[in-house]
Amino acid sequence: QGMVCHETYKDSENNWISPDEIETINGKKYLIKDKNKEIVVGPSESMSKSKKNTIDPETMIKQYGADSVRWFILSDSPPEKDIQWSDSGVVSASKFLQKIWNLNQLVLNKDDTIGNKKIEKLFENQIDLFIFKIDKAINNFQMNVAIAQFYEVYRYLSDSIKKEINNKIFIECLIKILKLMIPFTPHLAHECLTNL
Repeated sequence: QGMVCHETYKDSENNWISPDEIETINGKKYLIKDKNKEIVVGPSESMSKSKKNTIDPETMIKQYGADSVRWFILSDSPPEKDIQWSDSGVVSASKFLQKIWNLNQLVLNKDDTIGNKKIEKLFENQIDLFIFKIDKAINNFQMNVAIAQFYEVYRYLSDSIKKEINNKIFIECLIKILKLMIPFTPHLAHECLTNL
């Protein structure tokens, strides 16, 4: 099993410093209590209380939501490799999940247009291909590969929303994708599915 890793920090007296006690100013890291004391950034090591390089999951969940934290951890690397913790990675995950929510709202408020059968067939075939790839990745326990496919399918759905596709077909395809998202982001997926 891979470990969750984070940078280590020490002060000038060689004491371990927690990431919560550090402030970044102009790209340099300083102690929050004493802004004149610069921190020495050590190598990335597996999180441990003794090295004080742990991140409190409760704080991250309160700030970004459990789905964002889960999405970042699963998207970063395969389960057998170490994961490099990054606050900016969680922020990116949170922004992407917000895009999924916005797309869902856009589809719900979309006017029902008369579809072009040829465009609709191509659209459904492409969604089925994404479903096949995501399902294959999940079965092979390659969650990061599955998540990469979710990014692709999101781009495809965003580009297709203005095409001549009947809203009923668009919603059916979006429901299929959201059902595949349940193991990754259960809260968001269930909320979106309930609304659809």
